[in-house]
Amino acid sequence: AGDAGGKGAPALDRDLVVRWAAAGPGMGLSLLTGRPAAGRPHADAAYGLLTIVPPAPSFDPPALTRDVIVLLDTSGSMDGAPLEQARRVVAALVETLADFDQLEMIEFSSQPRRWKRQPQLATAHVRQEALRWLAALRAGGGTEMQAGVAEALRPLRPTAQRQVVLVTDGLVGFESEIVATIARELPAGSRLHAVAVGSAPNRALTGPAARAGRGVEVVTGLGEDAGPAIARLLARMRDPLLTEVEVSGSAVMGVAPARLPDVYAGAPLRAAVKLRAEGGELSVRGKTPDGAWEESIDVPAVATGQASAAVVSLYGREAVEDLEMRRAAGLQADADRAIERIGLDFQIATRLTSWVAVSEEPAVDPTQPARRERIPHALPAGISAEALGLRSATFGHPRAGVRMTMRYSGASLALGRSGTTWAALEEARSRILPHPPRMRRGPRSLTGRLVLRQGREITIEIDANQPFEWDPVAVEVTWPDSTKLEAEIAWERSTRQGPVQAGHVIRLGLLLMADGPLHAPSQLSVTTGKGEVLTVSLRDAGRG
Repeated sequence: AGDAGGKGAPALDRDLVVRWAAAGPGMGLSLLTGRPAAGRPHADAAYGLLTIVPPAPSFDPPALTRDVIVLLDTSGSMDGAPLEQARRVVAALVETLADFDQLEMIEFSSQPRRWKRQPQLATAHVRQEALRWLAALRAGGGTEMQAGVAEALRPLRPTAQRQVVLVTDGLVGFESEIVATIARELPAGSRLHAVAVGSAPNRALTGPAARAGRGVEVVTGLGEDAGPAIARLLARMRDPLLTEVEVSGSAVMGVAPARLPDVYAGAPLRAAVKLRAEGGELSVRGKTPDGAWEESIDVPAVATGQASAAVVSLYGREAVEDLEMRRAAGLQADADRAIERIGLDFQIATRLTSWVAVSEEPAVDPTQPARRERIPHALPAGISAEALGLRSATFGHPRAGVRMTMRYSGASLALGRSGTTWAALEEARSRILPHPPRMRRGPRSLTGRLVLRQGREITIEIDANQPFEWDPVAVEVTWPDSTKLEAEIAWERSTRQGPVQAGHVIRLGLLLMADGPLHAPSQLSVTTGKGEVLTVSLRDAGRG
């Protein structure tokens, strides 16, 4: 802390890097604890961050034999860039296998298709054959995933760890069935990792699937360098040093994740634990390549408001992720209620709780016209409408046998297979219709909808399809059974008089002069100050 420019002082021209030894010759345990302040709903317990540190890199454990099966999504939504990215990930995985590992690969779209009937020892020749099969795959069809997942989870060799790698964009409509299959049928010696591919993958599938499979979720976008995603996946597959991890003891009230992943070389396992405030014992046990392993630590008593608040929040977040997994699998009917309770107690953002800014002042003037915007839903980058079945892939194809006939006033124009272009079609149309038809002027017709009905009070929203002057002076309401009633305009609930632009939404509050039918009205007749009558047809007339 002396003069930086003094003799012998280091120059302040670089980052300060602090390194310390965290790993030893064997597995290590550490525990950081915290407890909420007194009066908080969850202050009756303490919470902890349990870290299991693998041995130092100099420790060379015996390699764990693996049975690797790749489930590769080749449905229509994976066409193009998503499948190319998936190929890169799977190819890198195949090249890391050892000769004593076994490899299976299944592609699935409308139905699953195996690379080989039986698992293959991953020799150099087999790996090259697998890469050639991978390069020849093409995308198309629907997505049948559940049967492949159930088959992939079936363990083969008791001495090997079964590692399933699901590579998909997740665009399916039955996430709960897939996650439930993994949660129910995952054998003790199996792991499932999920690689989410694409510009907008469905992580409501890949995240819970990996958590249920005691594996890791890896996300890789289109056009991104797949290297980091591949490295993270391989780090969680190549060197598992401690498997079947369990945490128990007199001090332990809960563990999250409930399905703990394995401990890998160079990658500590971190788990959140709920502890008895008075302390006790915490034990961790598991399996190493050399056999069973167990170690215990003493947990001291933790006072309210003591130590790390972040540790407390961590347990809440991990507990919510467990509940989301169980909800996705359909294993807990009241998951939403439990998630909301945890979010409020732990003061964390969840799917059901968030930080909300409350303003005492109204943000919208009800007497001003509003605008209703319809915003089209954009497709994820790299995915076509045809791939998702939103548009026919046949129409417009050069070999498609499509024929259309346009008729106008007895004339006809045929659009043939490939020789007729849209430019020619427009030119022919201009000969048939040289001038646009004139619009006939008449009573102004508008559309609207009933948004509120309380006794004689009615509120209508009206869509302006063109600019005009809004100046209502009298209103008559009509029902489908031809009942007609006059109504008084409630200006405190209505858009004030003045010019209205096309696209605006006008609000009209009414007070019926007598009791009308209980069902919704179908039409309004609005007389303006200039004597013009606006006819408003009400949509959603069945609601009331």
